[in-house]
Amino acid sequence: MRKLIVLGVLLLTPSVGWSQSTTSSIVGQVQGPSAEALLGAVVTAQHLASGASRTATSDENGEFALAGLPVGAYEVRAELQGFQSVVQSGIALVLGQPAVLTLTLAVGTAEDEITVTGEVSGIQTRSGELSFLVTEAQIRDLPLNGRNYTDLVFLQPGVIAFPYRAGGSIVAHGLAASINGQDPRSNVYLLDGTLLNDFTNGPAGSAAGTALGTETVREFRVESNAYSAEYGRNTGGQINVITKSGGNDFHGSLFEYHRNESLDARNYFDTDGKPDFKRNQFGFTLGGPIKKNRTFFFVGYEGLRENLGRTIQTVVPNEAARLGILPGPDGKPIQVPVDPEVRPYLDEYPLPNGEELGGGLAAFSFPFSQDIDQDYFQVRVDQNVGRSDQLFVRYTYDKAAQLLPTDFPQFPRTFLSKNQFLTAEYRRSVSSNTLATFRFGYSRTRIGQEVQANTSQPLPPFVQGRESLGDIDIGGIPRFGPQLSADVSLRQDVFSLSGDLLMSRGSHTMTAGVLAERYRNDMFNPTFSRGLYAFGNLEGFLRNSALRFIGLTPEGDLERNWRSTLLGAYVQDQFRIGSSFTLNAGLRLEYATLPEDQGGRDINMPDLLAPDVTVGPLFDNPGPNLSPRLSFAWDVGGDGRTAVRGGYGLYFNNNLQQNLIVTVTNPPFTPRPVVPRPDFPQPDFSRGVPLAIRPIQWDIKTPRLHSFNLNVQQQLPGRMILTVGYAGARGRNLLRNGDVNVPVPETLADGTAFYPPTASRPNSSFSAIELKSSDGQSWYDALIVEVRRVSVGGVSFQSSYTFSRNIDTTQASTFFSDATNGTVSWMPEFANPNYNKGLADYHAKHNWVVNFTWDLPLARESSGLTRALLANWQLSGIGRYRSGPPLTAFVQANRSRSRWFPALGPGLGPDRPSLAPGRTTADAVLGTPEQWFDPTAFVLQSAGTQGNTGRGAFIGPDLRVLDLALVKHFPWGRLGSA
Repeated sequence: MRKLIVLGVLLLTPSVGWSQSTTSSIVGQVQGPSAEALLGAVVTAQHLASGASRTATSDENGEFALAGLPVGAYEVRAELQGFQSVVQSGIALVLGQPAVLTLTLAVGTAEDEITVTGEVSGIQTRSGELSFLVTEAQIRDLPLNGRNYTDLVFLQPGVIAFPYRAGGSIVAHGLAASINGQDPRSNVYLLDGTLLNDFTNGPAGSAAGTALGTETVREFRVESNAYSAEYGRNTGGQINVITKSGGNDFHGSLFEYHRNESLDARNYFDTDGKPDFKRNQFGFTLGGPIKKNRTFFFVGYEGLRENLGRTIQTVVPNEAARLGILPGPDGKPIQVPVDPEVRPYLDEYPLPNGEELGGGLAAFSFPFSQDIDQDYFQVRVDQNVGRSDQLFVRYTYDKAAQLLPTDFPQFPRTFLSKNQFLTAEYRRSVSSNTLATFRFGYSRTRIGQEVQANTSQPLPPFVQGRESLGDIDIGGIPRFGPQLSADVSLRQDVFSLSGDLLMSRGSHTMTAGVLAERYRNDMFNPTFSRGLYAFGNLEGFLRNSALRFIGLTPEGDLERNWRSTLLGAYVQDQFRIGSSFTLNAGLRLEYATLPEDQGGRDINMPDLLAPDVTVGPLFDNPGPNLSPRLSFAWDVGGDGRTAVRGGYGLYFNNNLQQNLIVTVTNPPFTPRPVVPRPDFPQPDFSRGVPLAIRPIQWDIKTPRLHSFNLNVQQQLPGRMILTVGYAGARGRNLLRNGDVNVPVPETLADGTAFYPPTASRPNSSFSAIELKSSDGQSWYDALIVEVRRVSVGGVSFQSSYTFSRNIDTTQASTFFSDATNGTVSWMPEFANPNYNKGLADYHAKHNWVVNFTWDLPLARESSGLTRALLANWQLSGIGRYRSGPPLTAFVQANRSRSRWFPALGPGLGPDRPSLAPGRTTADAVLGTPEQWFDPTAFVLQSAGTQGNTGRGAFIGPDLRVLDLALVKHFPWGRLGSA
């Protein structure tokens, strides 16, 4: 056999219709020596790792399609009687990004074979979606602090990190991401097509705040804007992860990563030196054949043990205040009687060890050892069924525990999680141009916590029968007491079945599929069960003059067991118009049944003026949703070097189970009264005070998002690709949270809303009616710039920049405990309908991320000791710059007299202040660690009115981070290394 080796170009372009969640495709055209289309050519693609192959036949246009192929290295052969065979090698198929080939056959005999070795071009000429691949090389080579593979999501344009508040609640775990400007809890995380999201709809992860398993992940794709009808459930990004599988050769790893405080810089707040820090991550992977060319396995384990020393900064009463001595209005000290009932609790506050802060307050800091214990295990088995069908089963187990601080040393808590995921997928090649995929998925997530109350003396609980005291809020002092969501447990089981059918007919590639998911959400939620006392300031606390008490009555039922089903169906068509224009059109139908508590403890409130709630469905089901998707791609020159692309999609948030959590605190099963001016330390529940309730809007609408983009991609010299584009989104019917049982204010002559002292709530049967409504809106606009270079000469890099503006009217899919700047409850809007319109909590004007890998060209031609010491070094790094998050200033007391008071997180208040005359939001920010805001820039608004500072009107500090890694590789010939 005679062979001819030719260097050629292989064009790789992503295509919406071909993603199929866990696979990709090879498509293209077979032509003769004069570029005429050849009919009947047999095209065979062989997966080099497993030996599996798939065959297709070219049609009258010479076109062929090999769909649903596992990712990896391929060799493609084309044969036709009367022509020489051609073999295309060097095809690296990646997730959701088909290889588009042009195979040219020369006249001759089959014994004459031409081998073409391809290079890779990443211009996207067949889809208008915005999606970005995190490659196997990036996962392997880039420095990951903590080895959390989901951190690599933030390498992509349009993705903004949203760090949760340190020491936040159980619902705030992991590092959340805002993708395409959307709520971080609207993203969908998939592992081999199986849902990873838990009850909170938060990021993939565990109680350790990380997602282990980096060594078992092959690659993943971030679908951000105008993605296909194959994807549904939520409006945010879709993070689609696929795992590693075994092949005909044995491969594995054995690793241990150790980090300590030796090379760490001292934290600004660590006044006594650097705290101790020890982290050990260790594990192994092994993959290979059980039966060559037929059955394969891949198994991995990773353990994490961490001891992180932290210095916790807080505020306590100073020593004079403990004696009842406080500064008066003129600055001179005054004597305040300390109530005997308050004294035991006052004594539990630690003595200050820092500077005086004024107002009877002083700084206090204490060391804390934040410990993590986590184990992760995964096994996958792949089977080639015949020549062209594949089956795989994967099981993942992840268990973690993390000891976390609160703002005071007596109240540590342990955050627990236990997650298990199972996927079984079968791909059946029905014919050369039809592929069927069937998938079963099972997702079991468990998150919970255990709280402690290690007081120096026994203190009576605020609520009879509870295990310990509750919490105390004092204006100017962080919350004192055990975590409010004490000993909560959230459990979710999701059973899923899905099927997809892919057909290629001429210039059309059509996909269709169905999805059914059954949700079992079980909750034990004692939030507020121990109670919360609120005092306006330190003087009010010393005098035992509480403003209010919020808590569950002793007989409250703390359990709920919801069941619901999500059904989806889609159809997608990708068709080529001419040789250089591709149009993608899709439609998705999705329907979520109403969550129903098995104990019949759900309530609703269609009439907000009704004197009582109604036991029954939580809301009136808004019904099914129809989501159109449309995108285009134009290969401008027909040579794959310049592409103009764009797309539009309508998306719905059908998975909003985290909103069920707050409905537990509703009468008659779990009443949560608000007691004004209560006795301390035990309120009188028999006083008949109105209850605070949390209903869901009866005629609620499904949140929807219009998402669109337009971009240009250009091939640059040096195998670089430049993408410049616009991405936008408009959110409608977004969920918001607010107290709607507030008085209607009077309108003054200048249009100001004024609440007189005698103003009363419209529904006197309740205090706060904290309604979850669907009247929110959002606006997102972004300039996206990306430069990417695949590895050439051992150098690869990616630079992503996003210049954006993200505005909303508050979004209640997040929780107030998510972050320090969380403003998820809207304030009264009677006089100004835009009073809550402002920068979204996860807005970042500038976000620039660069990553690179460089195989250092040292001692490549050397030998012996010189080569052993100097060769095979690699330098890699990730650099980040992000502008500061939006911040909101609050007044702790209800200065406006609006009586607005939903559940608020620490540091948030029921009113916003006004700016002092002549001051602006810019000059109100001093920008120093000692004092970020200038207090003289703010004034209290007139009593009975709302302040004029906006929501999210102030900007916090920027973030600049650089992670570097210098790695030495040691080839070991006995293991097959070169």
